[in-house]
Amino acid sequence: MLRVLLTIGLLVSPMGAPLAARSPGDVAEVRNGLLAVAVGNLIQENCDAITPRLIRVFSLRNALLAAARSAGFSEAEIDAYVDDDVAKAALEAEAALYLAQNGATPDDAAAYCTAGLREIADGSAVGRLLRER
Repeated sequence: MLRVLLTIGLLVSPMGAPLAARSPGDVAEVRNGLLAVAVGNLIQENCDAITPRLIRVFSLRNALLAAARSAGFSEAEIDAYVDDDVAKAALEAEAALYLAQNGATPDDAAAYCTAGLREIADGSAVGRLLRER
């Protein structure tokens, strides 16, 4: 599931990416979308009461691919970004920090559930990718 969510997130690019963007991750909206995907993935991996919304995930995948192409990123640029292990690691670290700042730490699975349920209730970008079992 992590690979599916990260691949989807890494393919995100808004319409009209700024000329200064050298990769999809340089675009603020993409970066924020990727962070939401990474946070959601950490939540669902650490909380058995929360699962990903697979239909939304797969629908989002198609929309994000279309947006990335429309923003001017080539298939090679998208593929290179998807395969960038350094970018993935940085994103995962930022997601872990976000969750830690919201009370979810690796030694407390219940806190991941609390954070996830809050994201779902708020209807956040993260919450829209998740559901209670």
